[in-house]
Amino acid sequence: MKPTLPLMSLLTLLSGCQLESTLEPEAIQCSNNEFLLSLPEDIPDYRHAMAKFSQIGGENPLNSMTFVSQCIPKTPFKDLAENSATAILSTDHKGAGHVVHFRIKSNVAYVELAAHTNHWAGSSAALAAVDPIIKRNLFLNSKVEDVIVGEITD
Repeated sequence: MKPTLPLMSLLTLLSGCQLESTLEPEAIQCSNNEFLLSLPEDIPDYRHAMAKFSQIGGENPLNSMTFVSQCIPKTPFKDLAENSATAILSTDHKGAGHVVHFRIKSNVAYVELAAHTNHWAGSSAALAAVDPIIKRNLFLNSKVEDVIVGEITD
């Protein structure tokens, strides 16, 4: 019985890894004059899950979310970050997704949104949902090595 136990553990591990690989949609190839915009399939559910995760913790909902990708006309990276933010924010707070400062320095993108300086009740949870989507879309479409979303002080 002992020799089969490691084999069963290996099979369980492999089947789990295979299941997770199906969570991402098939890769979409955009033309040279387009960017890939990747957003959660169910944005209200995503916002709720990320708010809960940012306040309570647990497993990161990004690991289980289904994303929908589409090709959009190529824009400046600042606009891509803003489009990512406004797509996630609720209708009442779309203006909070306006990018007030953006720069790329040493392969690091720095993104500051209006929400970082104009807070409202629930803005922390909203930013917790916006941050990974901005990063996801900048990583998909640029060669930046890191993305820092937050108030830019220098």
